[in-house]
Amino acid sequence: MNNPASSSSPGISSVGNNPAGSGNEQIGIIISMFPELHETFILRELTALKRRGVNFTIYSLQYPRDPITLQDARYLSEKHTVYSRLLTVKTLTAFARAALRHPLKMAKVMARVCINGYDRPLDVIKALAILPVTLYFGEHARARGIQHLHGHWANVPTTACWYLGQIDGFSWSAAIHGEDIFSANRFLPYKLDDATFSVVCSGYFCRHLQQEIGLKRPTDVHLNYHGLDPRVMKLAADKLFKAPDADGVLRLVSIGRMVPTKGHDTLLQACGHLRNQHKIKFELQLIGSGPEQESLVSMAASLGIEDAVVFRGGLAFEDVLATFQQSDVFCLAPRLIPGHPPDGIPNVIAEAMALRLPVVTTRVSAIPELIEHETSGLLVEVDDDLAMAEALAAIATDSALAERLAEEGYAKVSDLFNQDQNIDELLQLFEQYTGYVPTAPVDEIPELSGVAQ
Repeated sequence: MNNPASSSSPGISSVGNNPAGSGNEQIGIIISMFPELHETFILRELTALKRRGVNFTIYSLQYPRDPITLQDARYLSEKHTVYSRLLTVKTLTAFARAALRHPLKMAKVMARVCINGYDRPLDVIKALAILPVTLYFGEHARARGIQHLHGHWANVPTTACWYLGQIDGFSWSAAIHGEDIFSANRFLPYKLDDATFSVVCSGYFCRHLQQEIGLKRPTDVHLNYHGLDPRVMKLAADKLFKAPDADGVLRLVSIGRMVPTKGHDTLLQACGHLRNQHKIKFELQLIGSGPEQESLVSMAASLGIEDAVVFRGGLAFEDVLATFQQSDVFCLAPRLIPGHPPDGIPNVIAEAMALRLPVVTTRVSAIPELIEHETSGLLVEVDDDLAMAEALAAIATDSALAERLAEEGYAKVSDLFNQDQNIDELLQLFEQYTGYVPTAPVDEIPELSGVAQ
């Protein structure tokens, strides 16, 4: 593995610039793992914030699992990220110092974690396990003059922020992306009531937090959509609607992990109807990997469409973009399953719309915030393979409909997922709640142009 900590003491990595005492006000960003392959939206946000002059240090509770290949991820990892193992001499020493300084506060936070999670023992163990490394990060942050922390996700990172707020007096905010907000979790409202403010990436999630979990200050939860990858918007500026090729083959693309919540089985059944009932020739590029892949391959064979379905596995983003450009329609059939984290607005849907692909997907979660049926895309009910086949057939046989959906979809996503606008809103919240104002914009971050050399 590409270990960002290789130049530091065992198990610890410190960022190389903005030393303590530099006088530059900073924000601490707490993340479970940075960078994470499936969290490129966080990387895009941090890159945009850095370009806008936000001075921050990232505290990563885990080392990255995968080699760091993107240039901007490598830059932030090497220059602005602190890593540590959970249990080291330094983290245990930080724990001991905190216990001596604040014995009652330490006892109180540990008791609160146990009380709120008595029926979720694994969550209690995870929460207590991060306490030593969290306190070590707190010492590091305090030495750098950091006073405000921002945690990504509703679970472990916001627990780390809450610890440091309760024990060391840091103010903190939360960025919620859907994880664990729909499960029975007494600790979540307790934490968020302690946060200065929270941002949520979809109206669906935002309404749930504001209305359903009993927050004392629901108006301090704000909607803040993710911006689209600049590489997508760069392509979108020159991309025009592409009608299906004259060979009569409808080129479909779907992207998502091979897990039950993505509904790939429904899509395959719809493709079977597309061939057998609607007599439409198609080719489906299915991008993604996961535990359901073998059963999906078998399903394609049993439906007699294995010759028209290509399982691409996981692809580099540049290859995903190339596939988008060669396709006629994007389709995805997500569903909600109890006990599984729900999708909000899958980024791949927004990316397809930005590249003027008509979209067929399901009426679930936050997707209707982005897609208005028969205006910016086509929505079908969850698990309705017949309706999905009919929607795909409608696009295949009506080029005017396909073009209208593509153009309206592009207009909608360009407005809703405008990264500059969304970063403006986030910076306004930091200023409103903490008084933080960025320094002059910087241009030291490499462009989002692909793989690092």
